[in-house]
Amino acid sequence: VLVFLSAKCPCSASHVGEIRKLSQEFKDFRFVGIHSNTNEDKPLTQAYFKNAGLGFPVIQDSGAKLADEYRASKTPHAYVISADGRTLYKGGVTDSKNCDQSGRNFLREALDDANQGKKVRTPEARTLGCAIARGDKNVW
Repeated sequence: VLVFLSAKCPCSASHVGEIRKLSQEFKDFRFVGIHSNTNEDKPLTQAYFKNAGLGFPVIQDSGAKLADEYRASKTPHAYVISADGRTLYKGGVTDSKNCDQSGRNFLREALDDANQGKKVRTPEARTLGCAIARGDKNVW
């Protein structure tokens, strides 16, 4: 499970608790946070993710290379990748910018389905949140 996160985005922050909970509940999945924003400096980012207590690694995506490869657009943006490299789900963690106001938890549904060996019922969902800052780079 790859989750693109931000140290400044309130949308990303509102989902941290749910992402942490999912990583604890779904032990058969490996979670990795990815930080790609070029406008968030290293000291801020390190302090933020240390205090967030996610319980899984958050890697710095210098130059937004992973964000570009996965076409991640906003934070939080989640991907469930199978052991053989197939993308089973991509999109928002929930259907809202604010996790507390969400009606559907797309990431939880995808993990439930994948965990039960079922086809993911919603393989792609809209991502709501703050745009990943890529600096002057023209991505697409």
